[in-house]
Amino acid sequence: MATLTLSDDLGALAPAMTIDLKSRLVAYERELITAALAESRGNQRRAARRLGILPTTLHEKMKRLGLRADPFLPEGARSDAVAGIERQADAPPEGEASL
Repeated sequence: MATLTLSDDLGALAPAMTIDLKSRLVAYERELITAALAESRGNQRRAARRLGILPTTLHEKMKRLGLRADPFLPEGARSDAVAGIERQADAPPEGEASL
């Protein structure tokens, strides 16, 4: 990964610092997505609309960045989402009858 040191161009205005564009872009993308999810209270469709991207694109980016919408859901909805996940885990695979 290539890095660039800034100091010669800026002289005494800034101390020497290493810039890694890829990691900065990922951090900025994570910050924007997190802010949009917080503003939309975990609603991924609204967050995607706010960011100007498709919901599927937002979902892919969240997966790549390891982000989840759960922490941004209102308290009641959060416990409902967790209960739904638990119910899915307890359900028998499709096509199998439960005894």
